[in-house]
Amino acid sequence: MRPNRLALVLLTGKGTGTRTPAVPLDQRLLGRSILQLTVEAVHSLRPEKILAFGAAGKEKSDGSFLPSGLQWLGGGETAGFLSAVDSAGDWLLRHPSKDLLVLDARLALLSPRTLRAFLQTHRREKNSLTVAEGAAGTRLFVAKVRDIVEAAGKLRRSGKTRSGTEGLIRVMAGSGKKTGIYRIRRPEESLVVNTPEAISQAVAYLRRRIIGQLDSRGVILLDPATTWVDLDVRIGRGTVIYPSAVIEGQTRIGAQCRIYPFVHLVDVHLGDRVKVLSSTMLERSRVEDDAQVGPFTHLRPNTVVRSKAKVGNFVEMKNTVFGEGSKARHLSYLGDTIVGKDVNIGAGTITCNYDGVRKSRTVIEEGAFIGSGTELVAPVKIGRRAYVGAGSVITKDVSPEALAVARGRQVERPGWVRRKKRK
Repeated sequence: MRPNRLALVLLTGKGTGTRTPAVPLDQRLLGRSILQLTVEAVHSLRPEKILAFGAAGKEKSDGSFLPSGLQWLGGGETAGFLSAVDSAGDWLLRHPSKDLLVLDARLALLSPRTLRAFLQTHRREKNSLTVAEGAAGTRLFVAKVRDIVEAAGKLRRSGKTRSGTEGLIRVMAGSGKKTGIYRIRRPEESLVVNTPEAISQAVAYLRRRIIGQLDSRGVILLDPATTWVDLDVRIGRGTVIYPSAVIEGQTRIGAQCRIYPFVHLVDVHLGDRVKVLSSTMLERSRVEDDAQVGPFTHLRPNTVVRSKAKVGNFVEMKNTVFGEGSKARHLSYLGDTIVGKDVNIGAGTITCNYDGVRKSRTVIEEGAFIGSGTELVAPVKIGRRAYVGAGSVITKDVSPEALAVARGRQVERPGWVRRKKRK
């Protein structure tokens, strides 16, 4: 059974009392938006419903910018809780005895633990209204629905519709209602993320939190100050992260991996004991156990590097499966390619996968040897254990265990340079 409470998230635009341009609610902090972080903390309380009021900046007017699980009430970018109560009044009055938690959508650092302690204080002290206070001000309170609706009506009739939380406190206290204060123990959690400076402060706080979690899980960060790890990243025990690595999105890294300097990983899955050498970029790709990638490698989306394979200097792959134990050590491009087991890709090999209209696939079967400087013009298939001579331009399928050489005949003209100089 869900707790007897509701929540109202107030979406705000520009920071009050500042000339700094508004920071959008979809601004990401280590992979999650400001609004998403706030809503996740509220969700942890398991309220019956979470209402959202007020659209800010560039967000869509239909509420489609909201995370799942919120009911949008509409509203303008300067809307406060009084306007929200007006919009939701009829619905709220069907739940008069429930607690209503009201908070600013930019309280992105609030922890579930703090919110639970806040509500426990409210119930234990039997307050009609409890307001949270922190170093950054007051943007969080809880009260019974009936009391909020009644107080909102009094403020409206008095014309003090812009008096905010302070006005609510005065009205309820003047009506003989018991009010209380809960002081947030960690000052960072009261930060309202509505300026570039606040973004920097929030990111620094979240990074410290992530580093502590990784340390406790046996991940070795050689230089935490220069390492960026998003909130949704997961890293296995014994993995070593070298300085200046950036690990983003839904990346998953197995145990005992080595991530060397200036590596950038986005939505990547790495198996166990994988090495990613310096200055390498991997996007939406998978590298299986005991494989090695880099340095200066770029794996573009939908690439799979199989177990024990090695992909090296200045190699780019896209939408490619690179087989177990295969090697592409130098200066190659493999796009829309399936590479079998134990294949050797010579330096300078290119799959010509795009003819200007459509993309086609190249298949290189198990044990094939592709000589240096080869161009494979897709669609084309290289059979099992076939050899392709260096410098070839292959436009037709190569049979298994065959040798294919496709290059112009070398012509030499003795004395040509001497004759040219005389002319």
